[in-house]
Amino acid sequence: MRIRKINFQEINFEYCPYPQSMYDSIKRIGLSFPIKVNIIDGQYYCKDGNKRLSIIQDLLKNEEGYERRRAVPYIIYNDGSSRSNDCWRDRNMH
Repeated sequence: MRIRKINFQEINFEYCPYPQSMYDSIKRIGLSFPIKVNIIDGQYYCKDGNKRLSIIQDLLKNEEGYERRRAVPYIIYNDGSSRSNDCWRDRNMH
């Protein structure tokens, strides 16, 4: 699993309400966990992290100097419909 960064605006997500404590925490320390996304037809869709992305959107709108947080860490969610090329069972079979 590889963690990458992407501009949060490239991820399709559903804006949702969140607790103020979560807003304050992300403002202070940033994201602790990457956003999980699905890729469908070349588009990124949020699978887990809608509240976090909602907070990032609001921080960028409300907090001066928060532009550096525009790039968010993400991982691609594997729903089992595709297999990785680096599956260990396919290697070193004699």
